[in-house]
Amino acid sequence: LVEQAQVLRKFQYQLACRPLAPSTHKDEAHLSSPQAAEEVWARVIVNRRQLDHMDTWTARFRSWINDTILVPLVQEIESVSTQLRRMGYPEMQIGEASISSLKQAALVKAAAIPTLNTIVQYLDFTPNQEYLVERIKELSEGGCMSSFRWNRGGDFKGRKWDADLPTDCAILMHIFCTYLDSRLPPSPKYPNGKTFTSQYFIRTTDKPDMTNENLFCIYQSNINPPHYELIYHGHVYNLPQGRNNMFHTLLMFLYIIKTKESGMLGRVNLGVSGVNVLWIFGE
Repeated sequence: LVEQAQVLRKFQYQLACRPLAPSTHKDEAHLSSPQAAEEVWARVIVNRRQLDHMDTWTARFRSWINDTILVPLVQEIESVSTQLRRMGYPEMQIGEASISSLKQAALVKAAAIPTLNTIVQYLDFTPNQEYLVERIKELSEGGCMSSFRWNRGGDFKGRKWDADLPTDCAILMHIFCTYLDSRLPPSPKYPNGKTFTSQYFIRTTDKPDMTNENLFCIYQSNINPPHYELIYHGHVYNLPQGRNNMFHTLLMFLYIIKTKESGMLGRVNLGVSGVNVLWIFGE
């Protein structure tokens, strides 16, 4: 039984992911073999005993996303919808109006409702605005995103979630990136305002430039089931697939910023004096 348990433990976190880079890449052998979560973390973490706190880190991070981004976003959506009704635009309800209509309203009503443009950035993700707003509200309930489903989403209009709708992972990754877009200073290099997304997030349709040894980004290597990898200074950190892959990849991204980048993301402090997310790791 002990021997069986050891074998099971050995294969518990194995991955079946293709190597990201061509065979000449220095991490190719490591990527093409099954990886355990601990082995991946061991490459960046100082003390393996810190991994005992992974569940705590994950729970704190989920709470941070909920309290810092989701709940305020839902409150602002409801507030702006009320303002639009009072101004005589009942057809412009967020979650009912198209994203193009909301973008136009954000331009025209910028002085009266300055936060509408901020909301639009979060919602400019899928044509199905009704589902997106409804799902954001559902995820914000309960304090720790208890309704989160990593490889699917919620029921919609009486039918089960289907692949024509975004997964919860995709929604949360977009929301996380959009939040950091709003916290990083604007740059003329990124006139669309997506300063964080443009620099630190690479979608499946693009490929990371592995010749750039300074590359530091989250790479979405698969859409459904969703899978994310971290790239830092020429190395790929490929954490196990599943419900925690996105959270753990983002945790590793933040952990590297805390331990190797002095808590700084570019010119922005992610500690107490700035974005205030690094507290999730404790001392």
